[in-house]
Amino acid sequence: MSNDSPQRPWLDALLRRSGLHSLVERFHREEGAAQEGPRPQWHSALHRSRLSFAYPALVAILAVVSAGTGLYPYGPVLVAAVVIAPDRWLSTYLAACVGAASGATLLALAVQSLGGHLIAQYFPGLEHSAQWLWAERWITAYGSLALAAIAALPVPEVPPLLILALAKTPLALIAAAIFTGKLCKYGIYTFAVRLILRVIRLGRDEAC
Repeated sequence: MSNDSPQRPWLDALLRRSGLHSLVERFHREEGAAQEGPRPQWHSALHRSRLSFAYPALVAILAVVSAGTGLYPYGPVLVAAVVIAPDRWLSTYLAACVGAASGATLLALAVQSLGGHLIAQYFPGLEHSAQWLWAERWITAYGSLALAAIAALPVPEVPPLLILALAKTPLALIAAAIFTGKLCKYGIYTFAVRLILRVIRLGRDEAC
């Protein structure tokens, strides 16, 4: 099968808009290189790392940092991780969910142990933002169930997480809510990436 086979126009446009185009091209370049012959030593090392325990561990660590600090959105990281190692989608998906729940729980533990002044120090202005007021209404109405629902949506879960932490909500409930929400959210991301890769592969097979 040739790597120069054309992709379907609608699929190519979708990939470019979503930012997945370059990742998918890299995936197919590596797949083609594996079929053409021996790979360079550095490439073999990269391939081995994708099969090692360190790969899902790295995925989990990045999820811990994202959920525990809010420094960056984790969705693009998960998408890239699944594209780079599509055969390890299940361990990547579960590691992301566990890492997000762990990071969120650590942040809640820090607020409950050290005090609410950490919010003003590390999240300045958040308590007076529209996101905080919106999350406060949800938490008041539905409690930790609201956190699970928000964690499943493409919106920041830090405000409701901090509100529950200030209310001294048991950490087990916070961890369960985040984990449940991420199972849904990251499951959709993972399924979408695998579906796109499958469609691309079928399209390339038909073009050959």
